[in-house]
Amino acid sequence: MIKKGFKDATPVMAGYFPIAMAFGILAKTAGVSIVEGVMMSTFVYAGASQFMAVSMIAAGISPISILLATFLMNFRHFIMSASIRAKLNTVPSKYFPLIGFFLTDESFSVASMKEDIDDFNYLISLEVSCYISWGLGTLFGYLTGMFFPAILITAMGVALYALFVALLIPACKKSSEAILYASLAGIINTFLSQIPWISSSGSFAITVISVSMFAAYLNQMKGEAQYEQ
Repeated sequence: MIKKGFKDATPVMAGYFPIAMAFGILAKTAGVSIVEGVMMSTFVYAGASQFMAVSMIAAGISPISILLATFLMNFRHFIMSASIRAKLNTVPSKYFPLIGFFLTDESFSVASMKEDIDDFNYLISLEVSCYISWGLGTLFGYLTGMFFPAILITAMGVALYALFVALLIPACKKSSEAILYASLAGIINTFLSQIPWISSSGSFAITVISVSMFAAYLNQMKGEAQYEQ
């Protein structure tokens, strides 16, 4: 199962490395030291919020505002962790904090498409492989970013969205519900982004929570219907 976890992580690792490089370059540009940048990828390990935090640091935003914005943007991890936890029946509870810490949007997408993930070795190899790729990418980007042209650095940042699309397409092919949830999330987030007093991190968190609750409600209704039959 360790080999299978690493194999399933390979596409995510390939996407993570250039994105983490872009983060390392941005961190250096923003005046963040190499130690601080690598520590952020090591202990925060949340791509989108790391980019946001570094940008806020460069803009001179207060630490409290950065912490609050990061918390709101990462709030979706509570929902994702709970979803993965519901599928774990034999994994000892002492491993749950580790599984939760290393869980990201992309590793969650990979795991959620698998029928049986109730194996600690599989999950930890999947997640830690991605984690190592992100950390190494950050370090490499910080050290070598000056040698890359600006257009390539910009392209690396776009890779984050490309990775999400690459993970979404197989899910949509497998289930029509994925198309529904993705479309609903796009509509809600677009609507919320037009409201001036809701920040981008706030609209993102509200979208994730709303769609997750809707998905849970539909699954509950489906389960009750099957039970009645």
